[in-house]
Amino acid sequence: MRIKQIIWQNRRDFEAVFICPFCGYEEKRKGYDDNNFHQNVIPNLKCDRCGKSELDGNENYRPLSTKYGEYEEI
Repeated sequence: MRIKQIIWQNRRDFEAVFICPFCGYEEKRKGYDDNNFHQNVIPNLKCDRCGKSELDGNENYRPLSTKYGEYEEI
């Protein structure tokens, strides 16, 4: 799954529409805008329809960066 559109964000909490690059399935999920979430959690999210994650055969995946710096106080 990858982020298609961020619906809202308050400090580091956000809700976004995630899309599966394999089957096109979309769903809303909540998340946390830090490096761990973008680099480790999102690539391992499994699609509810096809069961694949971003790391299943996609060597070109590049995680998004955070909206705020890692040590920036919000």
